Amino acid sequence: MSQTLRFRNEKAALYENEHGKLSLHKQNEQSVTVLVRCGQDFVLIRQFRQPVQDWIIQLPGGGVEEGEALEDACRRELKEETGLCCGSLLYLGKMYSASWLSNEVTHVFYTEEILQQEDQQLMAHEANIEVLRIPVADCLNEIRAGRIQDSELVFAVLQALLQGIMHL
Repeated sequence: MSQTLRFRNEKAALYENEHGKLSLHKQNEQSVTVLVRCGQDFVLIRQFRQPVQDWIIQLPGGGVEEGEALEDACRRELKEETGLCCGSLLYLGKMYSASWLSNEVTHVFYTEEILQQEDQQLMAHEANIEVLRIPVADCLNEIRAGRIQDSELVFAVLQALLQGIMHL
């Protein structure tokens, strides 16, 4: 399948195929997210996402810096976005959150081990992140009702259930 380069910078390239479909090829396609369970609650974030023009409830996470281990990136992103410092992380798997659009690979982790709470350390583009504690049962009901639609969050919850880490 042929592709025509439409845009390129130091972080990504945008291609268009012969059918007019666009795809984004990121230089560093690795990202991480973490499903945090604290007692009977999940610690999630809510932030405005420009492409969908909506506030989205999702997992804390973000990009992996060059040479950074996945678990280190996960801990860094968790601390930046929520202020939480965690201990052990369990790898739930990898997913392609938008394989029709991007080459991004998201590595999903799980933790129940919160070591300490500090202040968020948000970057300028993350100024609108709100930390939420949502009871696990409520989160499952919101997913079932279609009100929580973030693919990474749904994947993480499903994997935690399938792997026996969580029970209904």
